Amino acid sequence: MKTKYGQYIDNATAFEINTPDTPRDWYNYMWNENYVALFSQTAKGESITQDKMGRRIEIVFNRMLFLRDQQTGKFWSLNGLPVDQFRKGYRCIHGLGYSEIIQKYDGIESSFRMFVPEKEVCEIWTAKLRNTGKNTRKFKAFAFFNTMFDGFFKPQTYYGGKAGFDKKLNSIVIRKRQEFDGADEVSIYMTINKKMSGFDCSMNGFAGHGTEQRPDAVVRGHCANTGSEMEKSCCAVETEFTIPAGKEIVFHVIAGGGKDNSDISKLRAKFFKGGAIEKELEKVKTRITCLLGGDSITTPDPLLNSFFHPWLQRQLSLGTQWARVRHNGFRDQIQDIWALAIINPKESERQLHRVLSYQYSTGYAPRTWIGGKIQDKDFSDNHVWIAYAVHQLVMETGDLSLLEKEVPFNDGTKASLYEHVKRAIDFYWNDRALFGMMKMRSGDWNDCLQYVGPKGKGVSIWLSMAWYLANSQFAELAKLTGRTKDLAKSAERGAEMKEIVNRHGWDGDWYLRAYNDDGETLGSRKNKEGRLYLLPQAWAIISGIADADKGLHAMKSCDKHLEIDLGTIKVLDAYTHWDPKIGESSVKTPGTHENGGVYLHASTFKLMADCMLKRNDKVSMGIHKMLPFDNKYWKKNCEPYVFCNSYFAIKDSYRYGTVGQSWGTGTAGWFYVVMMNSVFGLKPEAEGLRIDPCLPPKWKKCSVTRHFRGAEYEISYDQSKGCRKISEITVNGRKLDGTLLPSSKGGKFEVIVKLKS
Repeated sequence: MKTKYGQYIDNATAFEINTPDTPRDWYNYMWNENYVALFSQTAKGESITQDKMGRRIEIVFNRMLFLRDQQTGKFWSLNGLPVDQFRKGYRCIHGLGYSEIIQKYDGIESSFRMFVPEKEVCEIWTAKLRNTGKNTRKFKAFAFFNTMFDGFFKPQTYYGGKAGFDKKLNSIVIRKRQEFDGADEVSIYMTINKKMSGFDCSMNGFAGHGTEQRPDAVVRGHCANTGSEMEKSCCAVETEFTIPAGKEIVFHVIAGGGKDNSDISKLRAKFFKGGAIEKELEKVKTRITCLLGGDSITTPDPLLNSFFHPWLQRQLSLGTQWARVRHNGFRDQIQDIWALAIINPKESERQLHRVLSYQYSTGYAPRTWIGGKIQDKDFSDNHVWIAYAVHQLVMETGDLSLLEKEVPFNDGTKASLYEHVKRAIDFYWNDRALFGMMKMRSGDWNDCLQYVGPKGKGVSIWLSMAWYLANSQFAELAKLTGRTKDLAKSAERGAEMKEIVNRHGWDGDWYLRAYNDDGETLGSRKNKEGRLYLLPQAWAIISGIADADKGLHAMKSCDKHLEIDLGTIKVLDAYTHWDPKIGESSVKTPGTHENGGVYLHASTFKLMADCMLKRNDKVSMGIHKMLPFDNKYWKKNCEPYVFCNSYFAIKDSYRYGTVGQSWGTGTAGWFYVVMMNSVFGLKPEAEGLRIDPCLPPKWKKCSVTRHFRGAEYEISYDQSKGCRKISEITVNGRKLDGTLLPSSKGGKFEVIVKLKS
């Protein structure tokens, strides 16, 4: 099924974009454990590497690959730039682990492909050029990338580092002094598998008075062979060749960086030999396929099916390794690791151990690690997510021995996985403030409420709810492992917190968001701005903390006040003035992100709550409004194959309905869990997989393939007679008593679920 700008191809393992002139840049992300790169439909994007403490080397900042006819002086890019230059057959294929731009111009069919290898700290470009004419033609190719290795360009600035052509390595190398993974000098480079006829290491030498899309070197027909010292650097190499009529040539470029120049020689030896690069790409594709597994859905919406598998799985797997890319968020990675447990429990466990090694032995967890330092930023929520990830992993595998494995803290001491959870739970209980609720500190899930509780007196109602759920899940782990004292303590604490939140957190029609250091409310009907927040209403249901009908009443308040055509806004009456008791939320443009935008991560919380309340129509509408390609309620302009983080709800603005960043969002992981566990209702429990769906009413027939504890389930849903509750479940032709599915390693189960009104 096609969209305006493209379509899924190759069984949805790739998305083909049909024009370089998309509404905005549409990116693909490629990565391994050591390197991550962005690549747009015109090859724009950046790349970085980092060591274990988040010291980063910024390598690529935009790529260009030019072809120049040496007989006519005519030149063009293989990027599809400039976008107004007419080309035949332009396509950009964003695949799993690679991207490729294909076009035809001036009698030359070209392909510009890039991927990140399985382990190496680099990216590999491959150019294929076919002469479709009747005459032999002579060309020069120019491969170029700008870089932030030495910082952003500023006029009248001196730059660190030194660059030049390394004859021994046959490469352009830029070096500078920087601490990185035990070294005190780092470098970035560009190398090519053809003989160089020229190079440039300075932007002044290559671009001159031109631009990246029309650099002086390409216009005049040759590089200036410049080094670079105390000026803005770049990497550009030039090579010349002829292409006979009807023939094709191929060349490869490697761009990368690190602490040891010997890597360049090793990479050239490994990849610049016959067929090695194609074999490496196949290894990358195979690894990704294995990581993402075989779970899939079939609904009446073919775009949703392709979006869900494999693209949603691919997006959330980025977060397990690289968080939101800009920094190494503890909470960000933990939430995506929580989701990954459904797809690949073994990889989820490995990543969980890695991230927990940054937790303090007190139980507290930092916000991030970046620039060689663990940075707390006095945030309060990072450690609450630990229980969710561990609980999900244990429920998914049924393996209680996972809880006894030792995992280090950031001071080098070790404790069991169970103990990591326990210390996080205990830290919260011993770090409470007003009314006995959890401290807000300098921000909870909402980074932009940093001035609500920095004095240690303000409290977060949402975090108190989130802790309540974490405590409940910890109690279940304690029960399963026979730790009766921990179980009893958790029950006592949980009952106390439930009473506190419902007494001091309820505002009459909805739950408050927080109390600040001065005891003033956020998210109250008495507030002039920020009167109603989405999070505590959804989490009152998710956590199970809501008394009686308060939870449903609060959700109906969200329906009334927060629901718009774009989705569910995050807060009613966005802040219009700076408030020193709020923080950055009061600075952001009203209707954007945390300040009244449709923040999709928060929307997944509402989607889960709606499922738990069996509000099928709300679930249907929530899915439609969130999906990036679904224009039923509003026209979207973002990549249709991944989630963005938000839709802007700026009133009377041309930005209304446009989007924030793509790929880097917790939306992907949460949407995946909600779809599997809540919409399709496949809930992993200690005893096995239980079915409790809440499907969109119009999905009269749908199905899901789910792998669980070594078994494969093909589950079909029949809603021809309603959608409210299960009327019958059959497994391999036999009626099932109850809703808990049988399980056996290696088993295959055909499940039919019939529902009724």
